[in-house]
Amino acid sequence: MSKTVIDGIIKDWGERLHYSPVKGSKGRNIRSGGTTRAAKPSPPSGPATKEKVARTAKKTAEVMVKISGGGKNMKHIKAHMDYISRNGEVEIEDENGDIHQGMEAVRDVRDSWAKGKIGIPYEGEKRKEAFNIVLSMPPGTDRQAVKDAAREFAKQEFGNHQYVFAAHDDEKHPHVHLAVKAVGNDGIRLNPRKGDLQYWREQFAEKLRDQGIEANATPRRARGVVQKAEKQAVRHIDAEFQQGKRQEPARVTRARKQDAEAEVKTGKKRANPAQDNISAARKDTQKAYGQIARALATGEPEDKQIALDIVRLVQTMPPVVTKHDALVQSLRGTGGQTAERETEPKQPQRQEQGRANPGDEQTR
Repeated sequence: MSKTVIDGIIKDWGERLHYSPVKGSKGRNIRSGGTTRAAKPSPPSGPATKEKVARTAKKTAEVMVKISGGGKNMKHIKAHMDYISRNGEVEIEDENGDIHQGMEAVRDVRDSWAKGKIGIPYEGEKRKEAFNIVLSMPPGTDRQAVKDAAREFAKQEFGNHQYVFAAHDDEKHPHVHLAVKAVGNDGIRLNPRKGDLQYWREQFAEKLRDQGIEANATPRRARGVVQKAEKQAVRHIDAEFQQGKRQEPARVTRARKQDAEAEVKTGKKRANPAQDNISAARKDTQKAYGQIARALATGEPEDKQIALDIVRLVQTMPPVVTKHDALVQSLRGTGGQTAERETEPKQPQRQEQGRANPGDEQTR
């Protein structure tokens, strides 16, 4: 099979694995009387290539890009800038490449946001005035490379906005906190959607590869991952419950547990409308990989190796098990009961425990 034919098969079937349609987002032009007009849409992802498929088959480290929150006034933004700068101890870098360190320097940055052409009120919560973005890689990744890649990513994607970023070295996974002012210099308000996040992941991965770091940005289905990551707010509430700082876990956690306990108790399988879709998606993924592997198996030795890697990837994909199914299996293994808390709260100290750093709530 010719190289042209192989590339065509990878493009056609690879796009089913790696991409979903990306809709252009809209932004509000603050300077034109509030008239809404289309903002620059996210550029479409490029075609699937052999390199992209090879990285996925080799299980190359995946980048993480998430919006962890955003301030609705300068009070919120101050709390976040204080957090990412560790109250001035960690340097932050702005869109001009200028370095700011120390509480006074951080305060000057905040003032420039608050008193710019489009100011930000100190209090009040009418709309989001900043987006807090976290860029992260797995433990062991070169930290300077992550910071340099984040700098280039921010410059490319938010060059028309005020922003600051800081690299944190106090956790195993190297990560950068990026705070972006919502309104750009042209008056257009940032309005990211799901498609934008995937595009940002791909761009950050590209910047890392420019730094010599192997990085990938594939959707869950391409890796065979079924369960979505828990939302940060849910994780935060559940963690506080486990620590004894809350009386109950998050609502979604309670509901999931109740559904699972009911299924264990009655033996009646809970209907899950998404289950058929999940199973169908896995079959589609396997079919796409099968078509790509068969094409590559007819190519050069390098192509044949990628085909073998694809086969191993599919063989090692986790089973199609939803969070509900996993909890049911766990409950059946423990007699149908789960512990209320892993650690009982220390009631005498309850009132003495302070609330987490405002930044922690947004970035953990």
